[in-house]
Amino acid sequence: MMRLWILIKQRAGNYGRIQLATGLCLLSGLLLSLPAPAYHLPKWEFGLGVGVLRIPAYRGASGRKNIWLPMPYMAYRGDRFKVDEEGMRGELLQKNRVHLDFSVAGSLPVASDGGARKGMPDLDPIGEIGPSLKFFLGQQGYRHKGWEQQWWLHMPLRAALSVGNPLIGHQGWVFSPYFNWVWVKGATHARWRWNLSAGPIFASREYHDYFYTVSTRYVDSDRPAYDATAGYSGRRMTLGLSVNSKKWFAGAFVRYDDLRGAVFEDSPLVETRRYLAVGVGVSRVFMQSSEHAPHAPHAAGTLNPAIPY
Repeated sequence: MMRLWILIKQRAGNYGRIQLATGLCLLSGLLLSLPAPAYHLPKWEFGLGVGVLRIPAYRGASGRKNIWLPMPYMAYRGDRFKVDEEGMRGELLQKNRVHLDFSVAGSLPVASDGGARKGMPDLDPIGEIGPSLKFFLGQQGYRHKGWEQQWWLHMPLRAALSVGNPLIGHQGWVFSPYFNWVWVKGATHARWRWNLSAGPIFASREYHDYFYTVSTRYVDSDRPAYDATAGYSGRRMTLGLSVNSKKWFAGAFVRYDDLRGAVFEDSPLVETRRYLAVGVGVSRVFMQSSEHAPHAPHAAGTLNPAIPY
C-alpha cells in the first residue's frame, strides 16, 4: 500500500495534495484497527450531509474545479436490488463464481467558457447504465469473523445517455473491464471498507466524438479540426475508503487517469494526459431499519466501487 501512495504522490504534481492529505488522514485510521466482532448493516438507512469533489471538467481537461454537493445518503440492501455507499446495482444472475448485474456511472456537465473548448457548445451531463458481468476470483477471511477480502474481475458495458438538449440523447457505449480488490472489516461500532480497482477503458466513436471531435465550424488558430474514432480510451486506477457507523457515513476516494495511448490523444481538446481526481464526503444517518441486510454468498463481492470506475 505504501508503494501505491508513493506512485500517486509522484503523479499528483503540484495539485490536489491538500485533498490527498485529507483523504489519507481518513484512511490511516483503518491501519490502526484490530479484528472485532462483525458490524451488521441495517436493511435500509437515510441520512444527509455534504461532499466535495476536485475533478477535471472532462477526461483530458487541464483545469480543475472544486464542486461542493449536498450528499443525501439513502441505502437499501435487498436480496436482488441494492443502493448504498457502494453504488447502485441490481443482481440479474448469480451462479457459483459468476454474477450478472447492472452498473451505473456518469459525468458532470461541461461549460465551454474557457480552456481548449472556449467558444464550443456546452456539454450536457452524461449518465451511463448497462449490464456488468463479474467473476469471483478468490477470498480470504469471513464476514462472521469480522473481516474479509475478495478479488473480482468486472466487465461492465454501459450505454451513455446525455440529458439536456435533446432531452435524452444516446452518445455511444463504454466498456471498462477492471480488477477489483475489496477489504471489509466489520468492527463493533463501524464497518470499514477499502476498495482498489484498475483497468483499461474502451469506448465507441460516438462517445469519443461527444468529447473530443472538433468540427470545421469551431476551428481556429489554436484548435485544428479533429475527428475522433472508437477504441482505447486510457486506463484508470481508483482507491477508495468508506466507514459506516450507526450514526455516520464517511467516504473518500483518489482516482488516477492515464490517457497516454488513447485513440483521441492527439485531439486539441486533450490538454493533459495524466491527472488525479479526489473526493471526500460525510453524512449524518437519521433513520435506519431494525432489520439487518441479508447475507448472500460472496457477499463482499457485490460491493461495487463507491466511485464508479
